[in-house]
Amino acid sequence: MPNVETLGTEASPAAPRRKPRFPLISTAVAASVAAGVLVGSAPATAQAAPRPVAARSAAAAGSFSLAYVRVAGASRINQDGVTCYSGPVSFGIGLDGPKPGARFSYRWIVDGKVFKKGKRKLPSYGRSDYFGSKKQVTMDLGTAHKVVFQLTSPQRRSKSATWVMC
Repeated sequence: MPNVETLGTEASPAAPRRKPRFPLISTAVAASVAAGVLVGSAPATAQAAPRPVAARSAAAAGSFSLAYVRVAGASRINQDGVTCYSGPVSFGIGLDGPKPGARFSYRWIVDGKVFKKGKRKLPSYGRSDYFGSKKQVTMDLGTAHKVVFQLTSPQRRSKSATWVMC
């Protein structure tokens, strides 16, 4: 490299030292300008302004995700190869959150009607949880149904599952 000086094993005062063609400071400034770091009269050490509280809470809220909804109860596979349920059924959800202990509000909706709603928080030791509805429903045999888990706070997300009674 033409701009780098190599040192010999012995430093002799009589040997002339080569000066770099471009001083290091100008090379660093040129690279910064090219990268867009130095623009106008802004100092090179300027820091980004902190995000407002609303933006931070929206970012944290965005990290909830719903993995799956399960229907739980006595089941069998019918002659069409479909899993069907008999008797009372309950529901479960797999949920991931932004941090351990994160709070959220939810509701379970069965066939378009709110079945259960409440508030919970993730366990203090983890960012994910599986929880179920303690309440059960009993439907008529031979009917198809839909359950929706809806996260209502700090954001809105939903996940659904369908099942058949036999």
